[in-house]
Amino acid sequence: MTALSRHEVTGSRLVADVLAAEWLKLRTIRSTWYVLAVVAAFVVLMAVFTLYVGALWDGLPPEGRATLRAARPEQILLLPVQICMAVLGVLAFTSEYATGMARTGFTAVPQRGVVLAARAAVVAAVAFAVGQGSGLVAFVAGRLIIGDRPIPGFAAPLSEEFPGMFAGGLSVVVLAMVGLGAGAVLRSTAGAITGVVAYLYILPRFATALPDPWNARVGSVLLEDLTRQAAGEPPLAVGLGDATAGIGLSPAAALAVMALYVAVALGAAAFALTRRDV
Repeated sequence: MTALSRHEVTGSRLVADVLAAEWLKLRTIRSTWYVLAVVAAFVVLMAVFTLYVGALWDGLPPEGRATLRAARPEQILLLPVQICMAVLGVLAFTSEYATGMARTGFTAVPQRGVVLAARAAVVAAVAFAVGQGSGLVAFVAGRLIIGDRPIPGFAAPLSEEFPGMFAGGLSVVVLAMVGLGAGAVLRSTAGAITGVVAYLYILPRFATALPDPWNARVGSVLLEDLTRQAAGEPPLAVGLGDATAGIGLSPAAALAVMALYVAVALGAAAFALTRRDV
């Protein structure tokens, strides 16, 4: 075996070992299960909500049924899941700083880029599984509960809803990586979570307050509208005025911007980790 091949084997073994360690760490800390329990609770809550919508439909007269509108459970579920996975990403770094284990971990594995890549891969895999799985469960449960009731928004087949659900699941991964990056840079659980929540809640409202066409331009690159555009839908602000005509991204461009969010978050994390002692 040449020196180069031995180096490649050693590097591959290191990556595999760090990945295994990060997976073990993530699934053995209590905060991970707390976050997943919150997601499960919201899935159950969406089933209760769907039961209520079905009961409401049954009690309405024909004219009331004609005007009944209700959001689909998988749509309502998306924001809580995004926040939960962002919190998971934040805690993946800040929990170690809070307990003092960050120094021990980086002493054991000095290659901080490898640690960051492995941690990001593990958190992204969990976020993807939770994002896609929770949305699918909410969709299936909602359709089973509603049954053959022709409630608007609840009758579309999975083939029509899948692009939006898949894009929503990808947005969960993006938020998890943004949380991971914020946790690595700020090293503060409260500060990083506040930043993520501000991005999700404050920036979109700031964008809608802007005059045409800037409301559509700014909104189209925020995550909520990126998720819609990745599924082939227009941004929310488009169509509100003549100045917004022609504004919006193609699905491929929206996915590229979502990937840019991930690259910036992980790039900032890598920069912070390599410029600090711990």
